[in-house]
This record gives sequence, C-alpha cells and structure tokens, in this order.
Amino acid sequence: MIMMILFHKIHQAINRLNCVTGDRYQVKKIALYFVISTLLASTSLFNIKQVSAEEQAVAMKFAHPVKANLKTNTKEKLRIAVLDFDYSSVADYQRWMWWLESNARGVSDILVNQLVEGGNFVVVERSKLDAILSEQNLGASGRIDVSTAAKIGKILGVDAVVIGSITGFNLEQDGGGISVPLFGRVGGGQTTANVKLNVRLVNTSTAEILMTAEGNGQSNRGDGSINIRGYGLDTSSRKEAKLLTTATVDAVTQVVQKINNNATTLAEVPKTAPSVTALVADISGKTVIINKGLSDGYRQGMKLSIQRVSREVKDPATGKVIRQITQAIGMIEITEADNQSSVAKVISGAGFKVGDVAKPAP
Repeated sequence: MIMMILFHKIHQAINRLNCVTGDRYQVKKIALYFVISTLLASTSLFNIKQVSAEEQAVAMKFAHPVKANLKTNTKEKLRIAVLDFDYSSVADYQRWMWWLESNARGVSDILVNQLVEGGNFVVVERSKLDAILSEQNLGASGRIDVSTAAKIGKILGVDAVVIGSITGFNLEQDGGGISVPLFGRVGGGQTTANVKLNVRLVNTSTAEILMTAEGNGQSNRGDGSINIRGYGLDTSSRKEAKLLTTATVDAVTQVVQKINNNATTLAEVPKTAPSVTALVADISGKTVIINKGLSDGYRQGMKLSIQRVSREVKDPATGKVIRQITQAIGMIEITEADNQSSVAKVISGAGFKVGDVAKPAP
C-alpha cells in the first residue's frame, strides 16, 4: 500500500512537469520517473507511518484506473415491434394521398432505424412482423387498435408494440411576393411543411398503453430523399415531397427521443415469454447451449424445461406435423445470451441430447 501511495505522489509530480517542460522532454521525464521510483523502492527516503483512508482510496484508483471507471448496466432491454403508421385521420387526405400511400411504411422504418441506433431496445426484424401479419391476416382491415397490437405482440413474443398515426400533414405558404392580375401571386414567399405524429407503446401482456409520444416536424429546406433499410421515402422529385420528407424525419426524431428518455422505466415492464421454442445445440458437462437468443426473447435468468419428443402427430391430409408429444427430462437456467444463442446451466435432470426441445418454464 505504501508503494502505491509513493507511485501516486510521483505521478502527480510528473504531471505538474507538463506545464513546464512540454513534449520535448518526454524522455527526460520518463527517466526521472524510473530513477525516483527505483530509489523509493530500495531505500527508506520517506518515513510513512500512517496512510489516511482518503489516500488509500486515491491509490487504489490510481492502481486500477480502468476498473474504477467501469459501469455496468443490469437492466434488461425491452423487446419491441413497430407497426406501420396509420394515416386515416389526416385532414384533406385526398390531397396528400400521393405521398401518404407510398411512404407510410417508410415512416415506421425510420422509427425502427433510430430506435436501433439508440441501443435502448431490442427491435424485432421487419421480416418476422410481416410474416405474422400475413399468416394471421391481422391488420388487413385497416387501422390496428390497441387490442390487435397486443395480440400481434404476443405472437411475436415481444414485450411492447409501437403503433403510430400521422395526424397532421400540410404545406403552408406565407404571404410574400406581389399579386399580378391574371397571373396570381408572383415572387417571394416560402413554403413550409408540417407533419405531426402520435405514437403509443402497448404492453402485449395487458394491452395497457405504457406511454405516448408526439412529434411535430417542420421544414422549409427540402434537403433530399431518405432511404432506410432499402425502403425509400420521397421517390418524387417534387419540392413538396422533399419538404414533407424532411419534416417527417424531424417528427420521428422527436418521438424517438421521448421514447429513449423513458427507456429505464420501460425496462421494468414484465417480460413476455418467447413465442418460439428452442433446441439443444450442444452439451458439455453441466453447460447447455440452445439455438435461440435475445432476438427471440431468450434472456439471462430465464428457466427452460428440457423435453424429449416421444412421438409426432401428423395431419392425415397433408402429412405435416401438427403436434409433438414430449416428456420433461430436466430444467436449465440461462446464464448468458447473444442474439442467436444462449448458454445455460443444468438445474436438474441429466442425459440431455442435441435436438431436445427447450421450452420456457411457466
């Protein structure tokens, strides 16, 4: 401990030399550091009888600077899905139909992109959402309400679903320029696009609205098109389209900021059980690896029942397996997980094999 205090004091002294010597004397400073350190280690130049608690703390921080600054985040990220935005409530819909019908999906894609970049949530892939909507024929009738959103979320195995509406959408022209008979207003003036979004996060377990967020975007710049994950906004070269696109991105950014600000509170929402079962991929002693991870809702601390398929029931008309009859043979608990797989420890049972089914325990 004494040596750590000495090294700390030497380090402070060397740092003070920075103000006087500059970079040209780096070699000299290093040599001085070495010489003084060696002398202190081999002689009793200083008689240190007592070290205060404060000095001990400083010394420990100096000795382990990286460890002292480590921060851990034990909160589990909420798994969410983002549905396409609805635009049925837009006033004067017929006027803006040309933009809304071709770009409404792009609005949700921008929202997904920004949420992923924020890193506070696990966002379900678009392909999984599309497959569920198609398979269950959900949303085909138009606007998706809270209860339908919760149902979609349960099937996906996510904790919350984001549903949004484009509620405001217009262009405003100021009164600049002059009025010319037969030609109307000529010159001057500025066009401004206004886009208003309303978003709700729905708890998939209770259909409760966890939070709402509103974005009011505005633009008079019109600085180009936006392309998110292969889906383009504003494929038109019209100036109005560019203005509306920029205002939309502005509104989405406001919404995402509000959602991210509530990430800590949302992380406390009870987690939904995964909607898909996993398979045992590897066994080594008391360690089991399964083929599902964070992207499917499997997470640290989750307990899984290991079950072996005893027989399969097939549809007599198609030959497709419609049910598996299984027998429970043990229990495991996930200790770590990445997007594609999870590592678990054996709690009970033995004789697990690759291919055994792993189901979330109730």
